[in-house]
Amino acid sequence: MSLLQRTLRFFQDRPILADGLAVLGMLVYLNSLWTLAHNQVSVLDEGLYLFKGWLFSGGRYAPFQAYGPWTNQMPLAFLIPGWVEQAFGPGIRTGRMLAVALGVLMLPGLWLTARRLGGRWIAAGAVTALALNPAAIRMLAEATSQGLVACILAWCLWFSLGDDRKPWQLLIGGLLAGAAVMVRINLIPLLPLLALYVLWARGFRPFIWSLAGMLLVFGGLHLVYWPNILQLWAKWLPFGFLKAWFPPKTIPTWQPDNPAGFRIASFFLAFRYHFAALAGALASLVFWPKKDAFKPGHFKIAVFLTCLLLAFFLLHAWAALGNEYCVFCFPTYTAFYAGAGLLLAAVTLPGWNLNPPAWRKWLGGLAFLALLAGMMYSAEGAAETMLGSLFYKHLLSLPEPGFRGAQLWQLFANKLHLGYTYIYDRAHTWFPVFAALIIWLALFAGLWALTRARKAGVSILRPGLAIGLAVALFIGLGSLLAPIPVLAGDYTSYDCPGDVIPGYEAAGTQLAKAIPSGSKIFWAGYSPVSLLQIPGAQIYPPQLHGAYSFRISADDDALLKYGWWNEHLAEKWLAEADFVLAEGKNLGKNDWLMTAGHLNNFTLVTQTAPQNCQDSSAMFLYRRK
Repeated sequence: MSLLQRTLRFFQDRPILADGLAVLGMLVYLNSLWTLAHNQVSVLDEGLYLFKGWLFSGGRYAPFQAYGPWTNQMPLAFLIPGWVEQAFGPGIRTGRMLAVALGVLMLPGLWLTARRLGGRWIAAGAVTALALNPAAIRMLAEATSQGLVACILAWCLWFSLGDDRKPWQLLIGGLLAGAAVMVRINLIPLLPLLALYVLWARGFRPFIWSLAGMLLVFGGLHLVYWPNILQLWAKWLPFGFLKAWFPPKTIPTWQPDNPAGFRIASFFLAFRYHFAALAGALASLVFWPKKDAFKPGHFKIAVFLTCLLLAFFLLHAWAALGNEYCVFCFPTYTAFYAGAGLLLAAVTLPGWNLNPPAWRKWLGGLAFLALLAGMMYSAEGAAETMLGSLFYKHLLSLPEPGFRGAQLWQLFANKLHLGYTYIYDRAHTWFPVFAALIIWLALFAGLWALTRARKAGVSILRPGLAIGLAVALFIGLGSLLAPIPVLAGDYTSYDCPGDVIPGYEAAGTQLAKAIPSGSKIFWAGYSPVSLLQIPGAQIYPPQLHGAYSFRISADDDALLKYGWWNEHLAEKWLAEADFVLAEGKNLGKNDWLMTAGHLNNFTLVTQTAPQNCQDSSAMFLYRRK
């Protein structure tokens, strides 16, 4: 028995070590989640979920209510954080602690499911991959719907997958599936696919239990908010019978122009930020086990997870990359369902066929070659951070032998008639791509050589395994190296060096002292978490989304009814408001409030310190003169 075989046997005979590694991974994950929950700038979505959740759960407004806040997501996305705030008090601290609690609940559910499907060591590997992924943790550290959905989905799959699931477990799994869709409408494929899986794998009676749970939550909440909830479906399914719930015909002012390069970069950012989940799932398709290699019942689970992951991936890719609204949301959307990718890898990994048919082997090798190139294409800035700002200048100034001392950039300039600046900019984009391809080809060539090398007449590696082993090493190393900038380490856009929660709370407390109860507030902020600490303040609900709900339209009533606004409504509200509450970033010389004398009738009464590490996050309170 070789040293490698003895090492593997040692660990296989001691599964308690796997559980110990999983627990250690959970502790590392919890520590990172706790830290990041304290030092992330509050984004708009977080403030909307918390503030609208507070309004909805407290009864001031109802989801989909006419002339209320714009209900742009399913009701549980707002009601669940709102209910938590009703129990523990409104504010960003409650929201962030909810995010931590959801992460703490999600990880054991994912671990237990992966352990049942793939064994203890594979489950420990899944936990380790998550614990080492700073981007995914950051996406779950705020009180947005990502953490909520990830937690619900993890436990939905634990209760639903497997031949040993009891009726009551299938019922709970169905309830959770319905709840997931009532948080995010884009998860709708979960309901039919899960129902079909249970019917296929377990039969009619278990199917009824699962379906009953789905209908109870999904159907029940639709009945509660019927028929206005149809406005959310009308947005995605513009069928004629839903015409009465179509949004008003307007011209949106938020119309970003996203070139094709942005969409390509965003697509591959999802793989960088969720590498173990997506690359592991892709490898599962390339090295799909032979049917007799699956444990009983696991083949159907693998088929279900494959269909679920593909449906989620394609639907969210269309929502982000196929539209203009938020192209770079695709990586954050992937956080909803990345756990399904880890579970697909877990259920197939024990039987991976590293020497599949030639067409699948070479197609997989090319797919991973393209994946690596695309990931590096999206890592232009991260690569420069790792290499240093002077690296490309030194690279382009290298003398080329045989060309009379000409520098590298001069060769390109002479041959292609390009300027230095153009070549320098392109080097930033394409050098990481070429470097990654060379590393991949070198890895494959080395493993291929080992399959041909012989020691004492025996091949060191079994012929045909070069591509399979290269992919396996690529995934393993990529998962372990996730914290480096060219993978998941550069997702730091919202980081602050210290705890931001006291800053938001201090600003809210200061504003609450200056604003009498019942005052009308013209809102010009970003994340409305500071409004949570101003009891009794009267706001204009369409303003909560800022520019995203601002439209060009002459039909004020139709806009108000849907939860949108326009310039005429802004002027009307400004004329009747008692206070204007604006964030520094919205008080530039070209911003609407600072033009045409809009603030002439108001005087500045208080200014808070920055709510976070960004100076522009300070709040400015203006009172009517």
